[in-house]
Formats: sequence, structure tokens, C-alpha cells
Amino acid sequence: MDINITIRKAHDEEIHWVNEQYQRVGFKLSSFETDLVAIALIDGQKVGLGRIQKITDYDAELGGIYVSSDFRGVGIAAKLVTFLVENTAQYRQVYCLPFEHLAAFYEKFGFEPVSDNMSEVPDLVLSKHHWCNEIYDQTTLLFVKHNTDFIKRSAS
Repeated sequence: MDINITIRKAHDEEIHWVNEQYQRVGFKLSSFETDLVAIALIDGQKVGLGRIQKITDYDAELGGIYVSSDFRGVGIAAKLVTFLVENTAQYRQVYCLPFEHLAAFYEKFGFEPVSDNMSEVPDLVLSKHHWCNEIYDQTTLLFVKHNTDFIKRSAS
């Protein structure tokens, strides 16, 4: 069975739907002022979403990846992450706070554990990481992806 998955940027009028999904699963809500939200569709039906949140002028966080339980296992999360990562060229680093069992999934996209230099991690990311580990039953990791395109652009 060939499934046609479309990923697109959320429209302003969809913020209510976006935050309804996040509220349902206990994620922090989104704002289009700071977030690029992507929506996954199958045959026009909204089946998932994810976001890039601006943290500083140089740092962002990938998060809020959620796929409706009826549509899991067909590659929607991977397409959402790919779309979002492709839209981070303006950031030096992109942080991610995945649940521990999803570590290998995010490593496929170039994310790696933050093991040292915690002082370089923005306070907002550190506090959210702490919050996640207090709120969720599952361990939340702290990952980062260094944007080599950004580094090359700034050096030239």
C-alpha cells in the first residue's frame, strides 16, 4: 500500500488545532510568533505535527513531534523531522529533547547527545529539559545538531 504523506507549514488559522493536539498529549503549546509548525497530511487529513522553536538568534529547538496513533509506523515522524531540519539553516544549533527510546531515531538526522559544555546550552532549553524530566514518566534526553551550513556561511 502506497501512502501519500504531505508535509507543509501550518497556516495561521490552524493554531487552535495545533495547540489542541499538544494539549491532548501534555506538550507545551505553540505560538506562531516563535515557532515554525509543520503539519503532516494523508489524503488531506491532518495526521501529525512538529515544530522548530526559535530560542535565540542562533539556537532553536526541534520538538513537538506528534503523530496520531492511527497513523504511526508509516514514516510520518521521519518526514516531519526532515522537513523541519531542512528549515533550520538560519540557526547555528538545533536542540532536541527526545524521550530516551527515540534516541536512535533522532541520531539518524544528525542529532547527538549533549555530553559536555552544558554552559553553552541556552537556559530555556536546560529548563525545558528539566521540566520534561519532572513531568513525563519517560526519561527525556538532551540532543543537539550542529548546523554545518550555518558555520560555513558565517565563516565566509
